[in-house]
Amino acid sequence: MIGNETRPVTPLDLPLVRRVIPQGLPLDVASALARGMPGLEDVLLSSVPLADLGAPTLVLRNGDGGYVGQFRQPADKTLAYLTFVAPEPQESDLPTWAHLLDAVVFEAGKRGAHRINAEVPQDHAIFQAFRLAGFAVYSRQVILRRDPGPVAGGDPGLLRPEGDQDAIAISTLHANTVPRLLQQVEPLPMPDWSGLVYEREGHVAGYLAVMQGKCGVVIRPYFHPEVYDQTAAIILAALTHLPRAEHLPVYLYARSYQDWLRDVLDRVEFTPWTHQALLVKDTRVRVERMETVALPGLEPNRLRPPVADGPLPFRKFSLLLRQKDRQSRSKQNGKY
Repeated sequence: MIGNETRPVTPLDLPLVRRVIPQGLPLDVASALARGMPGLEDVLLSSVPLADLGAPTLVLRNGDGGYVGQFRQPADKTLAYLTFVAPEPQESDLPTWAHLLDAVVFEAGKRGAHRINAEVPQDHAIFQAFRLAGFAVYSRQVILRRDPGPVAGGDPGLLRPEGDQDAIAISTLHANTVPRLLQQVEPLPMPDWSGLVYEREGHVAGYLAVMQGKCGVVIRPYFHPEVYDQTAAIILAALTHLPRAEHLPVYLYARSYQDWLRDVLDRVEFTPWTHQALLVKDTRVRVERMETVALPGLEPNRLRPPVADGPLPFRKFSLLLRQKDRQSRSKQNGKY
């Protein structure tokens, strides 16, 4: 019987982790496509007592076997990323995985993360475990793939590397093209990514975030709607800026709000590779409590009409009557 104690990994768990990592399911897909599955280095660092190093890794033991989950949190960021779970989940152990995911979310919250996300294949069994653990779908996405090969016909002059002076323009493009809900879990700038900029009439109209590694190249594009006709040429120009594209596969993200990209990318030899859902859970819990509030006296300084404190003397009263009579006659003379 499987226990329900999920805890941070210790040096005693390293043989288990080493054994199951090759069977793991990557959940930070961009990093896995570019750099491969995480190794033992981050696990070793995180297992050192009293040290906040590496990527936090949790384990749920089952005799000689067990379940492992890992997440990473960039320094000074409130967004965490699930890195992998291992071994690859099956339908029979979904409740156990849901329990482990709950523990990962709790640990991320303890470390200051407000949200944690994961990229999950839509047709994978673990999708249901994420839903059991309270994760919500923020977006659907298709990752397209281009096989290694020569790049021909691209104009490298269309793009240039991003610079510090582009930060505001890129942030504006991101805010104007990415749905507000998705901006919360896909902020800019992204750590470990570089960028290529496309300018039109002096304005940044396209931005390509690029991650390169030993296993491949990953591109996340952001385009203004007005550059739809130039998109294929821009992607082809980006490949000319990436020498690794000749020897490594190139992967490109198309979120659900960018579904039009799929037809465009077919012209530059990109084909759909996998369909995924971006799942997110908020680590913060809304807490309501009753508080006694002392109300001040109602209308303590209420304005009052300017009336006399007592009855008017007869002389003042008669003067007021004469004044009203003159006003009435003057109105009648003006009317007729």
